Amino acid sequence: MSEADERNELQSHFPYMGLKLNELTIQEERLILFFIKGMSKAAAGRAAGYQNMENVYAIFKREPIQNAINYLRNEMVEDCKFDRNQATNMYLEAHRKSANSTEEKNVVDSLCKLHGLFVPENATQININVDRVQQLEKLSDDELVKLAGQDEKYLEPGR
Repeated sequence: MSEADERNELQSHFPYMGLKLNELTIQEERLILFFIKGMSKAAAGRAAGYQNMENVYAIFKREPIQNAINYLRNEMVEDCKFDRNQATNMYLEAHRKSANSTEEKNVVDSLCKLHGLFVPENATQININVDRVQQLEKLSDDELVKLAGQDEKYLEPGR
């Protein structure tokens, strides 16, 4: 996109920013465009043709410039929103393009995780605080089973 096209695009948003068409100079418009693209204030000022950086910082403090930058940042955030529907569409596209069944299965697994269809396994976790391994080695089987939170019937083969 050429610089003129970018400036026209910027000017088309002026009414929504609360700005009049000729309220900003061309140099100020360029300054905003460079800053919104990710340049620092000083770098944007140099790229826009400003010689005095103190003047650039003063321009950034002006209310019309602040309004324009805030508006454009909000627009950029809305353009970058990524939600479950977009992720689902991307997964479905990947499924359509998959070359083999392994890729299809991976996409289906990812879709199920995304939509909460996989229930995580509730494995029992036992935490035993022991200072030394020798302490455990000295315990009998019954005492170890009790430490693990099970009763003596746990060791019976019929269970």
